[in-house]
Amino acid sequence: MLALVYLYSLFPSHQRHSHLLYWQLGIGAIIGIIGVIIMMSPLVFQEGLQFDSRSVLLCLSGLFFGVIPTTVAAIFMALYRYNLGGVGASVGIIMLFCSGFLGLVWRHYRKNHLDQISLVAFYVFGIIVHVFLLFSVLLIPFEQAVDTLLLIAFPILIIFPFLTMVTGRLLTQIMFREREQQIKSQEDFLFRSQFDIGNIGISITSKAKYWLKVNPYLCQMLGYSESELKALTWAEITHPDDLNKDLLKYDKMVKGEIDEYEMDKRFVAKDGSIVYTHITIACRRNPDDDGFLVIAGFLDITKQKQAELALLQSKEQLDLVLDSSELGVWDWDVQKRTVNFNRYSADILCCPVSKLNETPKRWIDAIEEKDKLRFLRSLNDIQKGRSISQKIEYQLINLMGESRWILQTGKVVDIDEKGKPLRVCGTLSDITDIKHVEETLSVAASVYQNSSEAMSVFTSEGVIIDSNPAFSLITGFKKDEIKGQSLSMFKSELQPQKFYDQLTVQLKQIGRWQGEVWMQHKNGENYLILLTINSVNQTKTQSARFVALFSDITEKKQTEELIWRQANYDSLTGLPNRRMLLAFLAKAVTQTDRQRNHFALMFLDLDYFKEINDTLGHDMGDVLLLETAERLKRCVRESDVVARLGGDEFTIVLTNLDDNHGVERVASQILKSLAEPYLLGDQTAYISGSIGITLFPDDASTTEALLKNADQAMYSAKTHGRNRFNYFTPAMQSDAQKRMLLVQELKNAVLQEQFELYYQPIVELGSDSVIKAEALIRWDHPTMGFISPAEFIPIAEETGMIIDIGNWVFNEAVAQSAKWKALFNVDIQISINKSPVQFRDETTDVQDWLSTMSQLQLNAKSICIEITEGLLLEKEQNVEAKLLAYREAGLEVSLDDFGTGYSSLSYLRKFNIDYLKIDKSFVNNLTPDSNDLSLCEAMIVMAHKLGMKVIAEGIETEQQRNLLEFAGCDYGQGYLFSHALCSEDFEQKYLQQRADLIMINQFTAS
Repeated sequence: MLALVYLYSLFPSHQRHSHLLYWQLGIGAIIGIIGVIIMMSPLVFQEGLQFDSRSVLLCLSGLFFGVIPTTVAAIFMALYRYNLGGVGASVGIIMLFCSGFLGLVWRHYRKNHLDQISLVAFYVFGIIVHVFLLFSVLLIPFEQAVDTLLLIAFPILIIFPFLTMVTGRLLTQIMFREREQQIKSQEDFLFRSQFDIGNIGISITSKAKYWLKVNPYLCQMLGYSESELKALTWAEITHPDDLNKDLLKYDKMVKGEIDEYEMDKRFVAKDGSIVYTHITIACRRNPDDDGFLVIAGFLDITKQKQAELALLQSKEQLDLVLDSSELGVWDWDVQKRTVNFNRYSADILCCPVSKLNETPKRWIDAIEEKDKLRFLRSLNDIQKGRSISQKIEYQLINLMGESRWILQTGKVVDIDEKGKPLRVCGTLSDITDIKHVEETLSVAASVYQNSSEAMSVFTSEGVIIDSNPAFSLITGFKKDEIKGQSLSMFKSELQPQKFYDQLTVQLKQIGRWQGEVWMQHKNGENYLILLTINSVNQTKTQSARFVALFSDITEKKQTEELIWRQANYDSLTGLPNRRMLLAFLAKAVTQTDRQRNHFALMFLDLDYFKEINDTLGHDMGDVLLLETAERLKRCVRESDVVARLGGDEFTIVLTNLDDNHGVERVASQILKSLAEPYLLGDQTAYISGSIGITLFPDDASTTEALLKNADQAMYSAKTHGRNRFNYFTPAMQSDAQKRMLLVQELKNAVLQEQFELYYQPIVELGSDSVIKAEALIRWDHPTMGFISPAEFIPIAEETGMIIDIGNWVFNEAVAQSAKWKALFNVDIQISINKSPVQFRDETTDVQDWLSTMSQLQLNAKSICIEITEGLLLEKEQNVEAKLLAYREAGLEVSLDDFGTGYSSLSYLRKFNIDYLKIDKSFVNNLTPDSNDLSLCEAMIVMAHKLGMKVIAEGIETEQQRNLLEFAGCDYGQGYLFSHALCSEDFEQKYLQQRADLIMINQFTAS
């Protein structure tokens, strides 16, 4: 056993771990050899039965060395025992493996705690192992087994457990002695490394306060060498203001009242500077000789303390900084209901700070109406405890009339015992410039991402940095496939290398390039692009960048020829079209002016061509146009030009004229030729023409003026009976110019926001409340001034622009109704006038209007459609269908100007009209005994019988109002109540003041 212990100690642990398998096999062999040696001197009971301490060896091997060494050793000893033979050979072999197995079983439970096994545990283990082995003797013949047990049981249970205990203890000490030495070495190393190179100061001092040992960091912290510190006491370099506090605690530790303490303490360094430290002090006492050592750790907190002092100073300067910075500060005392602003806040409002603090309501009054309610709600949420902070952006109009964007933040800084806010503080920032920048950046980003042109950014080396979606769409490559790749991946074999070399040189020299380039698609196809490259200036932190913009022009190039022909010739007749005509006229104007020759321009429109198309079809209409073109060409010379402008409009240019007689002769010939019958299939058709004639340079000197003159003269010919020609006159020009100017300005009016809706209140006569208003369009032209609806509405209806204007009026009205609902929580029904042209228009869908109202969460009854009596008599199905669709959707319908035209009671009943409006012509002369009063009373009674309510227009006097109210009229409208108001004035007069008063009262009362 001792030999085993000795042999184990000869193998260092690092060798055992580096060659684990060899070590396990080797130690197993050694244990086996030792076991064989033990078995050579056994206690022989009789022939074949022998006993020795091999069981102690194997059970301890299983416990300390594991499976492989124990198995190897057991095999060695089993082979030897088998060779010895005898009656107990099989039992001996079983005892060998059982001993090792029992050791392995115990190892399984104590593997990580072998060093903690006590002597008693080893002894009990030895008894268990050998009791088990003694029972294995019963495997031999019973009488022989009993004799054997009686003879050997007692000595084995006395000696072998004791031997197991002693040997196990020796193995434990040998095996774990090296580990304890390593742990001790590690602890010593850690202490020395922390002491010598740690990031805190460490010292050991005596009871007399002398430094016995200090580490380098403490010397560095205080500026002394180690020898200088050892010659001093720590009390000598302690800051005088901190010494008494330190000595008081140190004395308590000396007396044994405390064993450790910590504190913030200042030292005076060698150079006289103050070092702030946080020290932790502990003592180590020796009870035998009353020894006393103090170990202290010093953490340098000088920077932290200096920062705290700086913070304290900065707090003292904060008020001064805020006053001079561009940051508004407000302090709201919720209990006292006062608000204090700083100077910058007052500067934003352009108001003295004293006046602003005296009347904080000035700030609320300056907030724009669209943001005021949201602002007050945010403050109310804080006051009610629903929120502890505020962050809101809004616009206000300062006293100079400037609109400023404000970012306001606030937070509750004090609450009462119930959790309700007592004080709220916050800041104000003028973010107007930031908003402008954000808007600019947003537009730029939107253009980049949504542009139909491909865009990319690349370096001077041709490496792609970024690209937009259009780039991927045109090239076929996804963004992540080309990012970081070279532009050479797009090269096409159709583009020579010399071109790319020249392009590179030009970009380096000039920084920009534009032209056409062949590129290769992801699928291998070649396509032509129009490419523009511009450089972005190089900065200190960023090398040169280039931005490329291009579009695919392959198809454009392929169809240029076709487009040119289509652009210059009429596809049906083969005649020159408007484009070529304009080019010819421009050339003729130049040449004729130079050669002093005149020419005439004829503008021809076919009479009754629409009827031909409608009756015989468009195919026959095209045949007629072809025949007309041939007839016109036969009527003029080869040097003259016949062109088709479109539809049934043609122009003829007669060049090199000496007098006007030739023009009249050609015009007469054309009219005569057109009057001849046309054979259109099986049908014969007759048409005529209306011709307008203008002369150059007598009537005009420009192409545009000539075309306008000829067009006006043609319209004059149509007006005067058709089948004739008319010359242009100056009076015709003046009227046409005025009309055309109004048409052109009308087109721009909506786009330039020249229109505005005014609202005339409709008063409920019984309660004097305003729950309805009529939307009236106003046109304030920037140069022509106010233009009456009577002037531009007929033109809008004639040109069809009433469709767009009507849609604009509807969108503005529903938006205004939604705004009033959101801001003031009131339902104002807005009446809008709808032209008969809008009802006839097939492109206007009723569902579009209803969808708009649904998006704005408006009830259908928020809009009332006003129509005239004449519309009810329309026989077109589209008119009737739309009117019924409005009724089914819930929109109310009002019949305007009732009594002035042909009224049909059957139509009133059929379309279920909601309101009947008495025309102001009946109200103007209303007196107690007048016929107009009788008519009004009759209309009111009739309307009520049919389930309609009545609105009287044009009320201007109290007498008219009283008579109508007494007659049972429901609503009144007129100058007695108010003229038409803009939306702001309407809000101010009927909605705003009341809503503001209610909101402010609620806010201050809460």
